[in-house]
Amino acid sequence: MKRRTFLTTAIVLIALTGLPPGVTARQGPLPDVDGPSQQQPRRTSSSGGGGGIGIGISFNLGKKKKTPKVETMDMRDVAIDPAVANQAIFVIAGGEAEGARIARGARVTLLEVAPLDAIGKTMVVVDLGPGDNSGALDRLGKQRGVLWVQPNHQFQPLGKTLPRRFTLHGVTSAAQLRVSGSIAMIDTPIELGNAALKGAAIEQRVFGTSARPAAHGTAIAALLVGAGEVAGMAQGARLISLAAFDPDATASGISQTRYIAKAMNEASRIRPDVLNLSFGGREDRLLGELLDAIGAKGICVTAAAGNGGPQSPVLFPARHRVPLAVTASDERMKGYAFAARGSEIDVTGIGVGLLASVPGGYRQVSGTSFATAVISGALLRLNACTVAHDLAEMRRQVAANAQDMGVPGPDPVFGLGLLRLATGKPKAKK
Repeated sequence: MKRRTFLTTAIVLIALTGLPPGVTARQGPLPDVDGPSQQQPRRTSSSGGGGGIGIGISFNLGKKKKTPKVETMDMRDVAIDPAVANQAIFVIAGGEAEGARIARGARVTLLEVAPLDAIGKTMVVVDLGPGDNSGALDRLGKQRGVLWVQPNHQFQPLGKTLPRRFTLHGVTSAAQLRVSGSIAMIDTPIELGNAALKGAAIEQRVFGTSARPAAHGTAIAALLVGAGEVAGMAQGARLISLAAFDPDATASGISQTRYIAKAMNEASRIRPDVLNLSFGGREDRLLGELLDAIGAKGICVTAAAGNGGPQSPVLFPARHRVPLAVTASDERMKGYAFAARGSEIDVTGIGVGLLASVPGGYRQVSGTSFATAVISGALLRLNACTVAHDLAEMRRQVAANAQDMGVPGPDPVFGLGLLRLATGKPKAKK
């Protein structure tokens, strides 16, 4: 009788805290947030959620342990400079020698020349020098061979037996979390040795970052392929981390066009089934062309709508035509209070109050970033992404499997609604 009473108490503790007894939580400052700042929402709704506890929980029926507090990561957009000061990018069809010639002719300092095979062009990054930006940009634009000149923009990451978030998306047993296929993510570096990622097939490639593990990328990876205390939507999938956000810049990371462009070029080369983009920023022509090239190869792309609040527009790259733009709701089907709104939003994922793994422990996370990871994992159950590699068909399948939310029909808050898929596994590749 005492044993049964303790077991019941343990279950109640987990339901209330979202963390198993004996699990330590990371202490320290909260990471920063997704995308360029937007004004705060005029009203808020309940964050709801809570839950988010994974499968594979074991109970210690001996000595009772105090349940530790779990930190929260409530993602909201903050102010960053829209572009790197005194820098520019120009795009050419030629190679390194032509890039150097143009830089000399415009009297600017060459910083980097990077071929982008995905679009058959070369990115050249230059320092304009202090106090002469407009003159230098004018000189660059007049040089023979320059296709266009643009800023080096800055971006930041946007944040029963199974948790309810899985059942809401149509997964009703632990076995149905196992899928095949591959997912690439462009984010901060992840903690490869994290307990939630033990046994997962993961590789990481670094573009312009120190490779020091950060909370945001690790949380996204855990929500994709994690197991144990934190269960991912796509356990068994191969994960490729294309780390392009520097965790040293802020607690959650900042990146630039030059680094994301190289990461996107690599994504085009390796051709994953799904590409997860849990970040946002300004409209960017070069990254837009790379997204078009990625879409042309039939790679399914998801992108976070942004966390600037109801008055915020949907951020790039979510507003681009290739990605599936994802917003977040809690487990009671209420929209995330800080989610951006707009006609570009395609679909909703559960992204509020999820338990995720970070370096050193666990956090309850909320934001369109995390909903995007859930949707990315769900897309591996679509033949359009894993077999046909057909984005038009992917969108048709998403529309057919979305549960309407809010006002009837597609709307700027929830898009088509909550993606709720059939639980059958996708057909094997031929």
